[in-house]
Amino acid sequence: MADGAKKAKDTKLDPEYVEMVSKSVYKSYTDKDRQKLGMQPTLKTPVYSQAMWTMYRFESKNRAKRPPLLVVPSLINRNYIMDLLPGHSLMESLVAGGNDVFIIDWGTPDPSYGHIGLSYYVSKFLKRAVRQVKKITGADKINLMGQCLGGTFCAMYAAHPEFKKDLEKLLLLTTPLNFENSGLLAKWTTSEGFDIDKLTAAVGAVVPPEFFHSSFPLLMVRGTLAKYKNLMERFEIPDFKKVWQALDIWSSDNVPFTLQGFRDLIKVFYLRNAFYTEGILVDDKVVRVFDITTPTLSVAAKQDHVFTETAAEAILESKAAKDKKVEHHVMDAGHVTLIAAHPVRTETYKVFNDFLAK
Repeated sequence: MADGAKKAKDTKLDPEYVEMVSKSVYKSYTDKDRQKLGMQPTLKTPVYSQAMWTMYRFESKNRAKRPPLLVVPSLINRNYIMDLLPGHSLMESLVAGGNDVFIIDWGTPDPSYGHIGLSYYVSKFLKRAVRQVKKITGADKINLMGQCLGGTFCAMYAAHPEFKKDLEKLLLLTTPLNFENSGLLAKWTTSEGFDIDKLTAAVGAVVPPEFFHSSFPLLMVRGTLAKYKNLMERFEIPDFKKVWQALDIWSSDNVPFTLQGFRDLIKVFYLRNAFYTEGILVDDKVVRVFDITTPTLSVAAKQDHVFTETAAEAILESKAAKDKKVEHHVMDAGHVTLIAAHPVRTETYKVFNDFLAK
C-alpha cells in the first residue's frame, strides 16, 4: 500500500477525526469547542445596544490619532468571521494597527422585528451606531467598514446626501453593489416562477436560518463534497485542523432574517437591483451606488462563490471613482478565505491598515 493511501486509511480511524466529522455533520458544537480553539481572540466590550443588536468596542492600548472605525458585518452569518482565531483575525490586525475599532453584532431578531426591512437597518440602526461612535470618541467623522451585505449597508449610508457627512473613509469587503449576474444566487432568485412572497408565506415574522442557508452548500458543490476529504488528507497539520474546525463552527452558526428584510433582499436587491439602477429610499432620500463621494477602499475576492467580483466592481462607477478616490483590490482567494484562512489574508490585512493609516 502506498504511504499516502495508508496514511489516509489510518486517519479515517482516528477518534479525533471521527469526532470532528460527527460534530460537523450534526452541528453539535458547544461553547467549549469555541473556547478550546481560542475563537474571537480580540478583547471587546459592549458599549451600546438597541433592539436586537449590540455594538462593541475592541480594547487597545495603542490607538493612533485618526477617526474611529465602525465595522458592519453581514446579516447572513455571525460577525466573528472577522475575528476567527489568533493570526486569522482582521479585527486583531486592525487593532494592532492602531485603529479604534467598533463592531456591530446584529443579534437574533424575534417576531416583533419581522416588519423591519433592509433600508430600516441603514436609516435607523446604522445611523444610531454611527452617532454613538462619534459620541463615545468625540470624533467629528468616522471611518465606516462593511463586510458582504454589511458593506452594502455602508455603501447606502455613504450614498445618502446627509449621512455621508459623518464619514472620513469608506471600506468595503466582498461587498455586492450590483446584484445583476452576481452569482448563482442571482440566477436562482431571478428565475421564472420564483415568488418570494409565496415561498415565505408560511414562515412567520422571522425567516429561519435553514430556509436561506440550505442553498449555500450548492453554491460551491465541489468544495462541499471535498470538505471531509480535505480534512482527512491534512489531518496531521495542526493549524489546518484548527482553522478547518473554526470555520466549520462559524459556517454552522447561522442567523435568521426578519421577514421583510429577507423579502427586500430578494425583491429590492436581486430582482430590481435597485441600488445600482433606480435607487433605494433611505430616510426620505433616494440613494444609488453612483452617489458615493467618500474616499473608498474596496476589496473583492477572485474566487468568491457568494457574490462575484463583478458585484463589487460597481464602486468603480461611483462619483468617488471619477474623482480618483477609490482604491479597488481583487484578492486571489474566496469570499471567506481572503480574511480567515488563505495565506493571502495577511496581504488583505495590510491593504486595510495601509488605507486607514494614510
